[in-house]
Amino acid sequence: MRFDTLIIGGGMAGLCAGLRLAEAGQKTLIMASGQSALHFSSGSVDLLEGEGDPYAALPAFLAANPAHPYAKVGTANIAASLADLQRHCAAQGLPLYHEQHNHLRLTPLGTLKATWLSPRSSACIGAAPAPSAIMLATLAGFRDFHPALAAANLARHPRLAHSRLLTGEIDLPQLGTFGRNPHECRSADLARLFDRQDAQGEALLAALAQEIRRLLREHQAPADCQLVLPACLSQGLVGSRLAELEGQCGCTLREVATLPPSLIGMRMQEALTRRFVALGGTFLTSERVLGARVAGDRVIGVHSQNGDDLLFEADHFVLASGSFFSRGLTSRLGGIDEPIFGADVLSLADRDAWAGRRLFGAHPFMGFGVKTDDHLRVLRGGKALANLYGAGSVLAHYDPIAEGSGSGVAVATGWQVAGHILARMGGSPSDSAAHQLAREAS
Repeated sequence: MRFDTLIIGGGMAGLCAGLRLAEAGQKTLIMASGQSALHFSSGSVDLLEGEGDPYAALPAFLAANPAHPYAKVGTANIAASLADLQRHCAAQGLPLYHEQHNHLRLTPLGTLKATWLSPRSSACIGAAPAPSAIMLATLAGFRDFHPALAAANLARHPRLAHSRLLTGEIDLPQLGTFGRNPHECRSADLARLFDRQDAQGEALLAALAQEIRRLLREHQAPADCQLVLPACLSQGLVGSRLAELEGQCGCTLREVATLPPSLIGMRMQEALTRRFVALGGTFLTSERVLGARVAGDRVIGVHSQNGDDLLFEADHFVLASGSFFSRGLTSRLGGIDEPIFGADVLSLADRDAWAGRRLFGAHPFMGFGVKTDDHLRVLRGGKALANLYGAGSVLAHYDPIAEGSGSGVAVATGWQVAGHILARMGGSPSDSAAHQLAREAS
């Protein structure tokens, strides 16, 4: 089986590379080993930590971190990549919210996390004044969101000093009629029930609207009250369902990502995968790549766990296999390995130095990863493999947690390696096109 480009990894980085290549007409294959990190994410895209304009902070940040993946992409291309992501998501009915500065996204613990892009269904605080009242509510029996804890943490934030923080519980006895195990009330379970296209499903949604109105009435909530629910109302795109409930209840509804699996992250995964396939790409799931055939400085093909005798060949390859979580990197007593190509990896010889002394402090192992040249070509034995590029969390020289840059790096590097491949094939968008995309992001 032969392709123009083969991408290893079906997460954010792999999909962003695949979308750009497929849209340009390349025969593109994504090989995913299973669930990506998106299934465990908030669905938001971080660019750089801080409540200000992350683009204003980028020049100084890149000057201080010249080996950072962002430095190999460039500010204009970072902006263009994020604009492209917004365009693809919008085409799939998943609009992303952003402002001129980072906005604050509500976490399930009640903290506010600075981020650049968020699904419009997410509970966020932007530049506009906060609502006069925010009600945090959950469904009776749901274990993964605790309104009282979230409200206590939110009360500490100065942005909400003039907002009433209310809590409530929605009681839906109808859930018991579906034969649900009362000890397994999880977001995906509830979403399947709310998505039912039958009389019971309609009755459940009607009961939900009635319960929301009860809560608002009992708390004497003002007209601008924002009701925040755990993300459990639909497995698919939730915008129309929220709009319908808002019309019935007279308040603004938003959702917060819960403990994994995160429906908001899963929606992002599904939307981008659908878009990739619609553009002509091929997506194989549960297809873990185990090894590669390399001749000189070129990758010839890869083989997977489902067929050692079958070689997937391509002109170009993208390594977007993730970090330790996705087994794109493996850890052993003596060091860190990249298991597919044996790529050069940044690490430390002294294992005791891999982690910091404080749990929530800096940890050097977060910066471990595959080394690349300035064009994001993967290094092996100190030399770049001519047709293998690296993207996303498999890369070295950045700390996605401390910097607040994880998903931003995935989007930017995935998009950028696709641009390098297209340039070699004679099909890269011009610099002016990249600047146009960047302008659209602002």
